[in-house]
Amino acid sequence: TLVAERAIRLLKAKLFRQTKISKQVESPMDYDLSTVEKFPLSFDSLKFDVQFFQVQTSADASTAHSASVSAYVQQSYSSSEQSSQSAQAAMSAHASTMSQVTTNSLDSTIVITAFANHKQVDIMNPLVIDPVKAVHAWNFCHPSPLRKLRTNALEMWAAAFFENPLDYGSIHMISGMAKSSSFVGYIHLLKTERTLQTQNTATVAAAVTTSIENSMGIAAMTGSFTANAQASASVSALFSTARITANCSLQCVGVIPSIVANTMETAVLNMSPDANAVMNQLGAIASAGSTDVNKGMEAAAGSATTGKQFMELNNNYITNTVQALGNETRISNRVIDATTMMTAFEDYVNKAAAGDCGVATKFFLKQLTISDIAKLYIRKFYPYGATNQKDARAGQLEQTSGGGGGE
Repeated sequence: TLVAERAIRLLKAKLFRQTKISKQVESPMDYDLSTVEKFPLSFDSLKFDVQFFQVQTSADASTAHSASVSAYVQQSYSSSEQSSQSAQAAMSAHASTMSQVTTNSLDSTIVITAFANHKQVDIMNPLVIDPVKAVHAWNFCHPSPLRKLRTNALEMWAAAFFENPLDYGSIHMISGMAKSSSFVGYIHLLKTERTLQTQNTATVAAAVTTSIENSMGIAAMTGSFTANAQASASVSALFSTARITANCSLQCVGVIPSIVANTMETAVLNMSPDANAVMNQLGAIASAGSTDVNKGMEAAAGSATTGKQFMELNNNYITNTVQALGNETRISNRVIDATTMMTAFEDYVNKAAAGDCGVATKFFLKQLTISDIAKLYIRKFYPYGATNQKDARAGQLEQTSGGGGGE
């Protein structure tokens, strides 16, 4: 595995390394006069899927699990509007899952994928073209002397009236785009192994036994044969314990969802009065009531009094305990868990529905020929023609002529 990871890094460094800073001509668009508007030219759609991947117990479990997750992510991207990013998404999914498998005892992975297509399309309206920038862009794309566009009046007028301007080529500029976005979330469920599992089980069993014995003892003293509802709830709570440990990772394109930490409250309960004090009081009452059964009415009255005291003490103990449990101390902690993932997904869906996000998946292009650019240049720099030397010189120097008389 280490050899394969090293080979992948070397291949990526070879294929994607930047050897030089690229250059490109500036767009002929006039940014000051052009504006972007939204038009409902596309459609809203959402592709949502959840898959569960169990880690198999085999020698190559980690590699097979990462390959399964990355293959699913690549297939999901391939069938969406962002198919061009499928390979990169698969590599990212493989790296994320492999990192979890190698650093944690992973049990399974839940993969959430969502791909949204946005109805609102960004269109340049109005699209104003700067003639000077258009001439520079044309000459950059067509450097041949036979197709180069010069700014003197004679060549401008000749280019403006070409019969077949497409024979000289054309340039294209972006006039709009349609957008989409994606959400890929991973919930890695970890194995929870405890070395004191046997001791913990024995402790729970002892607690259950003690709770049942105490409840049945009280029931027998009062002439009942069953435990009360409070004892049943106590036993149920002892068995209702569970622990799920999970790591989460998230990959989004075209939108940044809100990452909100979940609030976890820890309650510290204080039981009052103390259990030892209650047992001492019960022992004192029992000793006081241990009289001979043959002492007549006085002994019977004493036993009744002892029983009444026991019931009052038991009722007071339950009442005080419940009141004390109500006066608890709560400690709030901020944690990142699976709830954070679902909150981020809900925020992603809301932002995708609003349509103010996304990356370009389709472009609208405007074609410009040499005649189109020549006419734009003439309209700005030769508005009155070039009948005199002053106007001809001004247009050639990219200056607006004033018109009127000549020299």
